[in-house]
Amino acid sequence: MMESKVNYTAVGVFVVLFGLMLAGVSAWLAAGSRQGNSVPYLVYATDNVNGLNDASNVLYRGVQVGKVASIEIDPANPALIRIKLHIDKDVPVRADTVAQLSPQGVTGLSVINLTGGHSSELLRAKPGQAYPVIPYAPSVFSRLEGGISEATVVLSKIANRLDLLLSNENLRAFSQTLAHVARVTQTVDAHRQDLGQTLVNLRQSSQELSAMGANAQQLTAQSAKLLSQLSDTTQQLQVTLGDMDEAARTWRVAGQGAVTLGAAGARAVNQLHDNTLPGLDRLTGNLEQLSSQLTELIRSLKGNPSQLLYGPPKPAAGPGEH
Repeated sequence: MMESKVNYTAVGVFVVLFGLMLAGVSAWLAAGSRQGNSVPYLVYATDNVNGLNDASNVLYRGVQVGKVASIEIDPANPALIRIKLHIDKDVPVRADTVAQLSPQGVTGLSVINLTGGHSSELLRAKPGQAYPVIPYAPSVFSRLEGGISEATVVLSKIANRLDLLLSNENLRAFSQTLAHVARVTQTVDAHRQDLGQTLVNLRQSSQELSAMGANAQQLTAQSAKLLSQLSDTTQQLQVTLGDMDEAARTWRVAGQGAVTLGAAGARAVNQLHDNTLPGLDRLTGNLEQLSSQLTELIRSLKGNPSQLLYGPPKPAAGPGEH
């Protein structure tokens, strides 16, 4: 009995190993055939790739077109996740095709979903790239997760500020402020009539200020007119000052001429004193002598007018003369 049990166990182990070997060979053959009919692409994910693993499906608008070959951290940039895809070579991966991580049901697994593909140009590897790189777009859940995280941070900040705002000290200060406001309200109510009169006075003052403003405008206009007249007067004064300067120059020239004339007059006076006056003195003496002789002649004629005919009377004969 013991021998038969050992034989059954050996047979069972052999069957299991043979089945696993067949499964491995089948998977290898399937992978080889799939690799022969697929094209490798790279995707660089920028967010969390939870639920994605090797052999995860690659969908093109919901249709399975390939598998995930490998997932690793990009050695050149640790912030990126390098995902290698094997996509059927018949699938038209365009230049505007975008890869996005999408959850698959409620299993917790994820797939790579390809969208876009409206461009007429096929996606090709750029110089220095081993494989064509499909652009990556963060998933909706990743964006929601990021938004929720940011909202959580903002809410946390708001909560902290609310705690500070509603602290005991602020509450006491707020209560004191309300008490002050109540007292101010009571004071205002008690002086309501005074406030009304004050408002009336303010209204009258405003009207007076308006009238003063109008008067000020008129005064400003008159001042502007006066300034214009002063400007004209200033210009006229400038012209008059120019004329006065010209007249001063003329008087200066005339003064110089008068000085010259005075010098000439002084020379003439000197000549008159030296030459003419002595002759005039002699002439004056002669005229005085002639005047004296004429006076005697007139006196003689008055006494004996006949002497004009007979001449002057002869002197009386002296003794012994007949």
